[in-house]
Amino acid sequence: MGLISKVSRRTLHRRYEAAAAAGDADAMLFLGTVRAKDDPAASREWFLRAAQAGNIHAMYIVGLYLEPHAPQESRRWLDKAADGGHIDAMIKLGVLEQARNPAVARFRYEQAAERGSSIAMFNLGLLLEATDRRAAIGWYERATADGDADAMVNLARLKQDEDPDGARALLEQAAATGHPRAQERLRAD
Repeated sequence: MGLISKVSRRTLHRRYEAAAAAGDADAMLFLGTVRAKDDPAASREWFLRAAQAGNIHAMYIVGLYLEPHAPQESRRWLDKAADGGHIDAMIKLGVLEQARNPAVARFRYEQAAERGSSIAMFNLGLLLEATDRRAAIGWYERATADGDADAMVNLARLKQDEDPDGARALLEQAAATGHPRAQERLRAD
């Protein structure tokens, strides 16, 4: 069985290499992924080729690996991925912009939240707490509806004074997921 699987893998890799050579961006992404552990330089090259060929996920990967040493180029790839609909790229750009340009961060988080990302909804809550408490509560409520325990804890904190029973219920819900801060706050009460 081991020999068959090695032969099958070699055949599969040859097929992907042929597809990549013919310009298939998904095949390039696959080759970048399978080569990551054994040949990081070749992996990065395949990811870059896939990104240049239009693969949105590859654009995101290239943006991530360029960030430490080429931040402007990283930002260019992350923007392309986000503009292509990549939710994680939208969130990453929001994080990168949060301190420097909150309006851009909000825009990117809202893009991701509109596509259903509870992480982006939570980040919007954090971003807006100091400037628009009502909007922050709304985003935390949406993230809570998606089961985000961090949002439950923050929503409980914001609602504590006006609705202590509702706040406690949120903490209990978060604690039931194993959330340590929720468990600590319940023990403290």
